[in-house]
Amino acid sequence: MKVLVIVLITLGLPLAGCMGGLASSSVQTSSKVGIVKSVSKMDPDKSFQVTNRHAKFYKSLAKYGKKDWVIADYADAKITTLGAISKYVTESGTYYHMVAYDSGGFEKFKDAMTSTDYDAFDDFGVIKAEDVKQVNGVKSQWTYKKRRPYYIADPFTHRIWDSPIYTKHYTYISHVFDRLTQTQLYATKELIKRNGIHYVFLETANKKLGWVYKSPKVLIKGKYCDIGKQLLKVKTHDKLIKKQQSAESTKSRVGVNDSLSVPQRAYIVRNNKRKISQLLVVGMDNRPIKIAFKNGRLTKMVGYTYRRTVWKTITNRKKLTSSYYLAHDSLDIATTDVKFYPKSSKLLVRVKTIGGGDGSAKTLIYRNGKVKFSTHIYKHVLTYPYANFK
Repeated sequence: MKVLVIVLITLGLPLAGCMGGLASSSVQTSSKVGIVKSVSKMDPDKSFQVTNRHAKFYKSLAKYGKKDWVIADYADAKITTLGAISKYVTESGTYYHMVAYDSGGFEKFKDAMTSTDYDAFDDFGVIKAEDVKQVNGVKSQWTYKKRRPYYIADPFTHRIWDSPIYTKHYTYISHVFDRLTQTQLYATKELIKRNGIHYVFLETANKKLGWVYKSPKVLIKGKYCDIGKQLLKVKTHDKLIKKQQSAESTKSRVGVNDSLSVPQRAYIVRNNKRKISQLLVVGMDNRPIKIAFKNGRLTKMVGYTYRRTVWKTITNRKKLTSSYYLAHDSLDIATTDVKFYPKSSKLLVRVKTIGGGDGSAKTLIYRNGKVKFSTHIYKHVLTYPYANFK
């Protein structure tokens, strides 16, 4: 990341002292600009858009008006949200030094959270102030009278941001949902961006998290209910056992395309004869698969959506003899490969979640009720420590 010192060198400004204290006569300008009367800092979180179709951005005030130093024009910037970092009042008018709004995403560069660090790619150079207009990145924002309960449906399509993306000059992912799939969440605020997209601000019972895109695909409104209690019908003489993957087993990495740190879960129901009658497996994408047995024979499998509603029910005996592949047309939904083992095997069922490209995860269930979990991260895939997003 290039810091403001680099910008100052480009402009030909002396490095000593802060910008507000610079002598305007020391600023190098072109003949079209004339003498600089004053220089001041600006808040880059106040957003602008270019309005003049003939506007051009120049490398610096010293290069302004010189054809060879045009670095952007209206076509380059018309859909870009810009922030001004410097204001120059000159004999010929007022000029801004502009930067494009940027997203750190998972990178979360701490040194880019201040208004003095900019990547060279984001530097749009100098433009006449009259060629841009200030716009509001946030159309409206309000706080709820009472916090609204939510819990997670899909943990990887959207993440939690420090601010809604591009509403400030630099935004980044502050938290992920990987370890929050069994946590009661609360929305306390809502905002609408200039483009009409809604975000809500999430908290846990004792921690503020950040902003997330408001979508029923991501959030389910209401009080969290344990998925085993919700989807399994356990009779009075049945015994329900819940087993969960350890944090260590998930390898505690965050993937761009998958929720690698989601702990897989397995719910096992035994009847009064100590035979397994039902299984419920929740993979690393937080989607449940329910399997029913009768007298040791598999009779039905139900695949659910992220919102815990029935998506597909399979009862055909031929389809349930060896394996079944649950796949969706949508590319942003993981697939699930379920394998059934013969009675001669110690294994009963294997449920494998195949994600969007970062990894896969398996739940192995043995006939004696033993469960093994594993998460496999593909080689040469960029992942991040979960500790960065707690």
